[in-house]
Amino acid sequence: MEVLEATIRTRGEVTFTSREVGRLADTEPYILNTALYYALGLASGRYVDTSYEPTYVEDTADVTDVYVSPAAPVPDTSPNYVTTTYNATSDEYAEVNYSAQDDPNAKQNLPSYGRRRSLAHGTPLRFFVIPRGPSAVEVDERLPQYVRLGKKRGKARLDIQHRSATRQSGEFRLNHPIGAYDHPEPPEGNVITKSMKPTPIVMQGDYTGEYLSIDRGDDDRVRFPTELTFLATKR
Repeated sequence: MEVLEATIRTRGEVTFTSREVGRLADTEPYILNTALYYALGLASGRYVDTSYEPTYVEDTADVTDVYVSPAAPVPDTSPNYVTTTYNATSDEYAEVNYSAQDDPNAKQNLPSYGRRRSLAHGTPLRFFVIPRGPSAVEVDERLPQYVRLGKKRGKARLDIQHRSATRQSGEFRLNHPIGAYDHPEPPEGNVITKSMKPTPIVMQGDYTGEYLSIDRGDDDRVRFPTELTFLATKR
């Protein structure tokens, strides 16, 4: 069978709030598949959100013919970063406008200031798209060439390569991130995880059972469990 190896190449700043340290909002070089399903057009949410409750479980309920992994740095590359210092009024979607006599912030200068570290132009990140039913060619035709990512909707180019994959069985080591809730069983050992919001990811782990071995040439193989479903244990 064939799977798709996708490389995201940022075309400007891409900002997530992976962690906050004081007034620094830091972006780590990982993109959750929670975001990728929307960016790729495989799921869509409400245009206007008045409930402020996440709906990604419901929004992806019908996406059963493809699994998208989280994105991680391309091996042997280093992410490019840009740090911005800002000092401005709040960029909230809506603000309360008080009358002059009722304004609780009257006679106060309360700017919003801090720093954010973002992925800069030219940062490559890699993820995999595993078809479940349709062919890799059919899935490829559904994917856009450019996507928008992050809080500021940064632009990124999507480059797709078709890779040969085989189903095997036995002991294997996961060597590309998956969502912590995407597989019904936890790893048996050698586990490396990363805490992210809204879902953590499993970076590495030993499993036993059926797995997918993706051939990237020169004895470079990426291994995934076969029973991967986005947010499987949350449904």
